[in-house]
Amino acid sequence: MIATGGFESDEALVRDFLRGPIRYPAGVATNTGDGLRMAMRVGAMLGNMREAWWVPVAALPKEHPDDRQPVLLVLRERTLPRSILVNRFGRRFTNEAANYNALGGAFHQFDPTSFSYQNQPCWLVFDQGFVDRYGGFGAPAGGAAPDWVRRADDLASLAAEIDVPPNELEATVQRFNELAANGHDDDFLRGDSAYDGWCGDRSQYPGTAATLGPLDTGPYHAVEIVSSTLGTKGGPRTDVDGAVLDVDGNVIPGLFAAGNAMAGATGMVYGGAGGTLGPALVFGYRAGRRAAKG
Repeated sequence: MIATGGFESDEALVRDFLRGPIRYPAGVATNTGDGLRMAMRVGAMLGNMREAWWVPVAALPKEHPDDRQPVLLVLRERTLPRSILVNRFGRRFTNEAANYNALGGAFHQFDPTSFSYQNQPCWLVFDQGFVDRYGGFGAPAGGAAPDWVRRADDLASLAAEIDVPPNELEATVQRFNELAANGHDDDFLRGDSAYDGWCGDRSQYPGTAATLGPLDTGPYHAVEIVSSTLGTKGGPRTDVDGAVLDVDGNVIPGLFAAGNAMAGATGMVYGGAGGTLGPALVFGYRAGRRAAKG
C-alpha cells in the first residue's frame, strides 16, 4: 500500500510535473515522492501529475536561519474587507476571496512575451482600517500589525516599498474603493458567491459587504503572497478499490495506493474542507478491504 503523500518537497519532480511554480510548500518536508518513484519503477500508469492542492501563503520570520521556511496559509486576511491582491504591475488580477485551490490558477498566468508569470510576485495590500477592525497575521483587532509587515504613510510610498508602479497602485485602489461603495465587484465578482464572504466579516454576512470594503485610511500595509501547495494531486492511477494500474490499464497484483500518493479522483478541482482527507479515507478503506480478500 503506497500512502506516502505527494512530491511537493522534491524540486526536480515539481519542476518536471507541476503546471506552475510553487515556493515554501506547506506540507511536511518528507513529501518527496518516494511512493511515486516506487510506482514508476514497476510500470504504473500516472495521472493528474500537473495538479496540486494550491494555496497562497505568507512567509513568516524564521527563528533560526537553518530552519525550514515557516508559512501562514492566507485565507481570512485576503477575504476580509479593506484588502486587495495586486501583482507586480500594481493591479488586481483575481477574486481575492475565491477558494484557495482555484486561486492557484491566477498565480499561473504566463506571459509569453516576458516569459514570466505575470502575477508573481504578488502583494496583499490593506489599510489601517483593516488593522484596527480585524487585526490579521497574528495581530488582534486594534493591535499593531507585526513588525515584518511592510507599511507606509501613503499608497505612493508603499508602492515604492514593494516595487510596483505608484500610479497603478493608486488607480487600482481608487477603482476598488468605487466598486466597494457600489456594493459590487464588476471586475472580478468578489462577493457574488456565498463562499466568498464566509471567511470575511461575519457581521455583514451574507452579502457583498462581508468581503468588500474601501482602502482609505493610512498608513497602508503590504505582505507578499506566495503561490504554494498543501500537497500534490498526481500519482499512479488506480481502479475504484485503489488497485494500481500499469501503463496498459491492467491491475498490478498486490499494489495499492491512497491519499495524495495516488492520482487524485477530484482532478483539478477542490470540493471543500477535508478535500484531501475524504478521498484518502475512502480509498484507503476500499483498498484495505480489497487487499484483505487477496
